[in-house]
Amino acid sequence: MPILTDDERSDLEAIGHPIRYTRGSIVLGEGEETDYALLLRKGHVKVTLGPEDRMVAIRGPGEIVGEMASILRESRSASVFAIADVEAVHLPARTWLEFLYAHPRVMHAILQQTSKRLREATTKQADLGYLGLEQRLAKALVELEAKIGQPEPDGRSVRLSQTELAGLVGTSRETISQLMRALRHQGIAGTGRQKITIHDLETLRKIADGESTAAY
Repeated sequence: MPILTDDERSDLEAIGHPIRYTRGSIVLGEGEETDYALLLRKGHVKVTLGPEDRMVAIRGPGEIVGEMASILRESRSASVFAIADVEAVHLPARTWLEFLYAHPRVMHAILQQTSKRLREATTKQADLGYLGLEQRLAKALVELEAKIGQPEPDGRSVRLSQTELAGLVGTSRETISQLMRALRHQGIAGTGRQKITIHDLETLRKIADGESTAAY
């Protein structure tokens, strides 16, 4: 079930107001008691947890961030940062709630989304226990490529640092550096400044599925 149909999205954009965030700026802060939601229109954001801002998810156009804190009137459970220039629709809590009461299908869709995200978080936590680090890294890169990958002459690039990737995988930057060295040696992926380029997506998917390895 989509969170918003085209008509619902148009209705929501009409009652909010546009807001922009530059790359690297904070969108929402963990622990804040702000009471608004944001409909993302352009650009992507990363969701982080804890004092070290460990990245746990990426959200993009058509998705809503901050929706539950606005409904429950609770402090923010995570921080959100712009990883590109972002255009969004600012939705004050009252406006957002009135929209939901007038569009019960959207409320239902949000409940489904919340349940899905909880299942995904549980699965990722389980992965930390039984999947090898190389496989976890490959899974993360495959997911990132699908969500924020950009075409390059020699593959597809993901604009994230190795530190951010380490947070998503659940390991240290040093370990990610070692794993990326193996991927680079096999011509599967390479690294640059705040960028990871995937050269061989098919092999990376096989590693993610446990069917291959870049170890040497």
